[in-house]
Amino acid sequence: MLRSAVAAGAGRVPEPRRTGERRAATRAFPLPRRSPPATEPGLAALADQLAVAVRRQWETEAGVRGLNDPRPLTVAWRPAPERLVEEWDWLRRLADDWDPGFGAADSGCASGPDDLAGSGGQILQVFGERVPTRRLVVLGAPGSGKTMLLVRLLLDLIEHRHRGGAVPVLFTLSSWDPAELDLESWLTHRLTQDFKELAATGGAALGGISRARALLMHRLVLPMLDGFDELPAQARGAALDQINRAVPQGQGVILSSRTREYGEAVRPAAGLPHKLVGAAGIELLPLDPQEISAYLLRDAGGTGTPTAARWDPVVHSLKQGGPVAEALSTPLMIFLARTIYNPRTGEPLDAARSPAELLENPALSSRAAVEAHLFEAFVPAAYRRHPAAPSHWSAAEAGRTLRWLARHAERVRAGATDLAWWQLRRAVPRWLLPVLLGVLAGALETAVTWLTMQVSAYGPFWGDQYGDGGLTWSQASLDGLFAGLVGGVTGRIGGGLIGASIGSAGVVIGHGDPLGAWTWQVLTAGLVYGFVGGLGGELTAGLAARRAGGERPRAAARRPWSRGAALLGAGIGGCYGCAQGMPAMAVGLACVFALIGGLAVGHGPGPEEVPPAADLRWSWDWAGLWIGLGGGLAVTLPTWLIGFSEYGISHGLAADVAGVTLSSHFGTIHATGALTANCLGCAIMYGIRGATADLTLAPAPAALLARDRRTFRRLGCVTAGVIGLALGLVFWCSNSIRLAPATTGEVRWQDLGLAPTLPGLVGGLFTGALLGAVVGLAVAWQQTACGPFTITRIHLALCHRLPRRLMAFLADAHEHRGVLRQSGAVYQLRHIELQRHLAADAHGRPDP
Repeated sequence: MLRSAVAAGAGRVPEPRRTGERRAATRAFPLPRRSPPATEPGLAALADQLAVAVRRQWETEAGVRGLNDPRPLTVAWRPAPERLVEEWDWLRRLADDWDPGFGAADSGCASGPDDLAGSGGQILQVFGERVPTRRLVVLGAPGSGKTMLLVRLLLDLIEHRHRGGAVPVLFTLSSWDPAELDLESWLTHRLTQDFKELAATGGAALGGISRARALLMHRLVLPMLDGFDELPAQARGAALDQINRAVPQGQGVILSSRTREYGEAVRPAAGLPHKLVGAAGIELLPLDPQEISAYLLRDAGGTGTPTAARWDPVVHSLKQGGPVAEALSTPLMIFLARTIYNPRTGEPLDAARSPAELLENPALSSRAAVEAHLFEAFVPAAYRRHPAAPSHWSAAEAGRTLRWLARHAERVRAGATDLAWWQLRRAVPRWLLPVLLGVLAGALETAVTWLTMQVSAYGPFWGDQYGDGGLTWSQASLDGLFAGLVGGVTGRIGGGLIGASIGSAGVVIGHGDPLGAWTWQVLTAGLVYGFVGGLGGELTAGLAARRAGGERPRAAARRPWSRGAALLGAGIGGCYGCAQGMPAMAVGLACVFALIGGLAVGHGPGPEEVPPAADLRWSWDWAGLWIGLGGGLAVTLPTWLIGFSEYGISHGLAADVAGVTLSSHFGTIHATGALTANCLGCAIMYGIRGATADLTLAPAPAALLARDRRTFRRLGCVTAGVIGLALGLVFWCSNSIRLAPATTGEVRWQDLGLAPTLPGLVGGLFTGALLGAVVGLAVAWQQTACGPFTITRIHLALCHRLPRRLMAFLADAHEHRGVLRQSGAVYQLRHIELQRHLAADAHGRPDP
C-alpha cells in the first residue's frame, strides 16, 4: 500500500502557498490540516470532479493508443545519469526539510538511485514511495514510451487518490512559450482550455481568481510536464528556470524529456548549469530483442500462424542486430511496424505489406533509413481499404491533409504539437476575415434596407407619413450606416470601414447625385460609423479570450497608445467635419477621434484567436454600458451638432418641412438607434459570463465545437430580441413625430408633437427586428469561435488544403486510424517525429 504521500488527506484543502515560507508535511498530495475556511471545501469537491474528468479522458485515450492492449509492451528503466539529477544525499536532506521523517530508513524511501530501477507498473511505487521529494524526471530516446509511461502513472495515481487530494494532470509543454507566459499562468490557461468550467471565477475568499488558478495555488493539481524536448532549444533553459521558481518547496512535479535535449539544457555549453531542483531521475531502456520478437508474433496471431510466419526473417535478424533491430527498439517504431505489416481483423493476408521488405530493400542500410521508411509507409497503411472500417478519405487525401497540418504546426504554430480547430484561422491571410466580414455586413444591411423599403412601399406601415409611395430608397438606405457598427464589431476597424463604405454606397445610389456635396457628407458619416464600430470591436475582442482562457497573456497586455489608430481617427474626423462645410468642427472632431482611437486600440487586445465558448449566462456589468454609451455618443454627437448648426433654433430648426424631415429622421432615428444599439450590444457582451457545466465530462474537440455552436445560436437570438425590441420602439417614437400646421414661415419647437399609430408600431418593430438580427449575429460572432472557424474551414477546403468535413476527418484519424492522439481539447499527431517527418515531406511537394 502506498504511503500517506499518495493517500492524501480526505476532504482537506491545504493553505495557499506563501513565497519564501517552508512548511512541513506538504507535497504533491497534501496531508490533513486544520479546518479550512468555509469556502475552501468547494475546491476539494471541484478537485474530485476534475479527477473524474481526467480519468475518463486518459482511460479513453489509453485505449485509443493501445496502452490497454491485452499484451502490452513493458518498458524498463534505470537511474538517470548522475550529472542530470540531484545528488541522492541532497535529495534526502531536502525531503527531510520539506517533510521531517519522510526520508527515514523505515519510510520505504530508496536508499540510493539504484533502487529506482524497475519496469512496467512499478512506476507508481517508484514515484509514490521511493523518490523522497516527489519530483521525478523521466528521460529516454525518441519514441521510447515516455508519454505512455506518464499516462500509466497518471491513471494509477488517480486510482489510489483519496477524496480531496491533488489531481495529476498531464500538460504538453510544446505549446508553452516561457517568454510570453510564466508557468503558473500557462498551466491556468491550459486547464481552462481543456476544462471550461474551471475558467469561472471564485468567491471573495479566493480573491476573484479563476477556479483553475485557485486549484494550482492550493496544490490540488500535480503537474506532469510532458515533452520538455519539444520546446525550442533556446527556450529550454528559461523554461527549466521558470519551473524551478514556480513550483514551491514540497510541491511534486514530473517532467519528461529526451536525454540529450535535457542534458543540453541542464549543462549548457555557455552559462551556469542548473537542474530541476530536488528531482530524481530515471532513463527508459531500449526494448529487449526477445521482448520485441514475442510482441510482434503475438500481435500477428501467435507462433505457427501464417501471419506470424511472415515475421520470421525479421525475428531472426533481431538476434543478430543491425539497422532493423536498432530501429525496432522503441515502442513507437514497433507500433508503426505492426500497423504497416500486420493485417487487421477481417483483412486478407495479402492486404498488408510483407515485413521482409525491411531486410530486402538495400536502401534501408541504417537505423535512420528504416525509421524514415516506417514513417513514410504509416499513413498509407492506416488508410488502406478495409470492409469493416471503411474510410471516407483515400490514403492520398489523408496524406495531403496530414502533411498540411504538420507544416501548419511547424511553421505557423512554431513547432507546437497542438492542432486546435479554433486556431486554424492563423492559416488564412489576416486581411481575409475583416474584408469578408465588412462585405457581409454591408450586404446584410443593404438587404435590410431594401426589404424595409419594399414592405413600406406596399404596406400600410408608413403610408400616412410619407404618402402612398412609402419610404424612398435614400431614406431607407440610411439604415445601411449600421453596417459600419456591425462590421466593426466582427472585423474590427478594417471590417467596420468596409461595411460602412458599402452601406453608404446605398445612400449615394439612392440620392441620385453621385457628384454632389451630399455624397461626401454621407460617405464620411459612414466612415465615422465604421471607425467607431471598429473601436468597439477592438475593446470587446479580448472578452471571450479572458472569459474562456483565464488570465490574459503577457503578449496581449495593454499598450499605452496606438499611433496608427490615432492618425486614422484624426483623418476620418477631419474629413467628416470638412465634408459638412464646418472647418472649426473638423479640427475638434479630428482631435476627439484621434484621442479615442489611440486609447481604444492601445488598450485593446492583440490579434489572438477567440477560444471556444462554454455555455453562457448574462449578468449586468456597468463597463459595457459606459463603453457603448461612449461609442454611441462618438457617432451621434457629430450628427446632432451638425444638424442643430444647420437647422438650429436661431433658424427655426429648419427652413421648411423637408428640412425638418431630414433632420428628424437622420438625427433622431439613426443617431438614437445607433446609440441604443451600441449601449445594448456592449452591455450584453460585457455581461457574458461562463456558466457552470458538468466538469466530470471529459473534454473532446467535437464536443467543444458543438457547445460553441449552441452558444452562438442562443447568444444571437437573445441579443437580436433585446436590440430588435429596443430599436423598434425607438423607430416607432421617432416616426410618430408630427408637425402642427405652421402659420409662419418658421417651424418652432412647439409645432412638433407625437402621433403614435398601430401601423407605425408594426413598422418600427419590423425594422428593429431586421436590424436586431444583424447586430445579434455580430455579437454572437464576436463571442464564439465557430463563426471564424467556419469561414476558415471553407477557405481551406476551397484551396484543397483540408477536407470539407474536417472534424469528421480528425475524429476518424484519432479513433480509427491511430494517426492522431488527443490531449485534452486538442488533437496532436501521433508523435512529434511523425509531425516533423510529414512537415519535411511537405516541403518537397507542391501545394495542390
